[in-house]
Amino acid sequence: MLPWGILLTIFVSFGLHVSQGDLNPKMIFIDQEREWTLPLQKVGFDGIDPTTLNRKEFFNWVHHHLEKEINRPPRSAYFKDGRMIPHQKGRTVDRHTLDNWLDLIHFYLQKPVQVPIIYQEPKLTTSQLKRLKERRLATYTTRFDPNNRNRSHNIYLSAKSIDHYILFPGETFSFNRVVGERTVQRGYKMAKVIVKGEYSEGVGGGICQTSSTLFNSVDQAGLEIVERVSHSKRVTYVPKKRDATVSWYGPDFRFKNQLNEPIVIVADTKGGRITVSIYGPKTILHQPKS
Repeated sequence: MLPWGILLTIFVSFGLHVSQGDLNPKMIFIDQEREWTLPLQKVGFDGIDPTTLNRKEFFNWVHHHLEKEINRPPRSAYFKDGRMIPHQKGRTVDRHTLDNWLDLIHFYLQKPVQVPIIYQEPKLTTSQLKRLKERRLATYTTRFDPNNRNRSHNIYLSAKSIDHYILFPGETFSFNRVVGERTVQRGYKMAKVIVKGEYSEGVGGGICQTSSTLFNSVDQAGLEIVERVSHSKRVTYVPKKRDATVSWYGPDFRFKNQLNEPIVIVADTKGGRITVSIYGPKTILHQPKS
């Protein structure tokens, strides 16, 4: 904060009249189509000496009026139903600049001033999202009986949950966490499941085909498998020991993106087939498996 004597010299040199003080001094802030007015008597300013202004009260007003409406975190670009949703920059009111303004407050009185804002880039921009499908790292397809409607429905629901899921470098994918609990309330139906080597009926039966198809595609792409458990009984939709069983209170299928770029999972069910593919940008470095 500059000494009041120096500030007075600056004001006089610019022809600003401060000896009588400003009548009902106020600051008017604008951002886009919005406007806020702060009568400075509310924060202790006498209209003459900037040091009379209570900065704690000033920034309390800034928080409740400017920051609550302007501040927002950055939002990465993402896919929704296969469509690209653009990113959104984060916005934060620049308190440091506002604090500097208070030293020379007479320059900012009685006229609209643009709220100083700091912008933050998101983790994934729209242009980066567009590059995620430049290179297919792996793909794997398994078949199922479309006439078994309950089981087919469960495969479709679980595949939809992982479709266009983006995994950043260093992150770990959890099938249970991404797909969520398989319940009737969430749309899952009764179908055959394997429990301790025996077939029985359970909500969500069939989703292990989704997790197994995903496992084979992920493994082919050379991604790091963190957790994978085979069924207690041989399944028919993948080769022996190439399955990945999952259950909400039991095994999970997890893998890590240890590569240098984000990847995206694309899952599709059509005509009794489920296909899971892994994509990344051209600059991704990976060692695929046969």
